[in-house]
Amino acid sequence: DDAGIGEGSKALAGRGGIALVDPTAEQLGMGYAACIRTDREDKLYTTVVVTRSNEALGLVYSSKSSIVAALQCGRGVYYSRSRGGLWRKGDTSGHYQTLHRIDVDCDGDALRFTVTQRGDDCAAFCHLNTLTCWGRPRGLRHLEETLADRLKDAPEGSYTKRLFDDDALLRDKLVEEAQELSEATERKHVAEELADVLYFAMVRAAKAGVSIDDAAAELDRRARKVTRRKGDSKPERIKAGEAILAGKKE
Repeated sequence: DDAGIGEGSKALAGRGGIALVDPTAEQLGMGYAACIRTDREDKLYTTVVVTRSNEALGLVYSSKSSIVAALQCGRGVYYSRSRGGLWRKGDTSGHYQTLHRIDVDCDGDALRFTVTQRGDDCAAFCHLNTLTCWGRPRGLRHLEETLADRLKDAPEGSYTKRLFDDDALLRDKLVEEAQELSEATERKHVAEELADVLYFAMVRAAKAGVSIDDAAAELDRRARKVTRRKGDSKPERIKAGEAILAGKKE
């Protein structure tokens, strides 16, 4: 039976090698369960749920059957102690999760589910309608949520709304702030200019529907590459930036 055998494995078997059969979700789930231990009387596994940028969303519990169910559907599925059964996150609230990976911690007594939290109105993990179970976020995540709100409904006179509506202005500010960051030397000044660049960059990202987690996933993808680029500067892009800055000085 060739079910579960990838094309690469079939080709390898044709040359006298050993064909590798892809494990089923149930086999993977049992594999995770075999790697983890629990001292709880209910035999549940403590599970931390995080975003792709490693931000903790909340603490839940998993069972062997919930791990298998999560792998089968590619979503966040856990064990509800109050309901006494599987908890498919989002089935009732609409705030479902896309599952990216499951990890076992160094002591083998806890799981980590890496997910993308989703939702029609907002991406909320907590029953209080916040992204995390630790209240409102700070830093970049707070900025991201604020920009999402401004994109949907900005107050009169909002500078962020002006940036959303004026591509040329946003482009100019990105170039301007990047130049100021490149010239900053003092620690406090560098932090201030970096904050400016991050603000304008995240306005650009929000307008394009790109999240912090999307950027984190791209960084992870690049980290897996074995080839190295020279990374030299691009004269044509430098000239384009200089032209923008020259226009602002006139």
